[in-house]
Amino acid sequence: MTDEVQRDLGRMEAQITTLISQVSALNVKVAAIDKTLSEARGGWRMLLMVGGVAGAVGGLLGKYLPFLHTDG
Repeated sequence: MTDEVQRDLGRMEAQITTLISQVSALNVKVAAIDKTLSEARGGWRMLLMVGGVAGAVGGLLGKYLPFLHTDG
């Protein structure tokens, strides 16, 4: 092989090594993001349930509170 081909192969091997390390780092970051999102899903569900219950209670109070109010 010529010196030029040897240099090209060496450069490409270095680039491949760099790419492998970058992909490994990205995999770690994606795993952390996935974990965070899965934890956030439960929080959103709880927030929606609390909001639903609060809306129902508020609706019931708005409907029946005028009937309970007496002018004395």
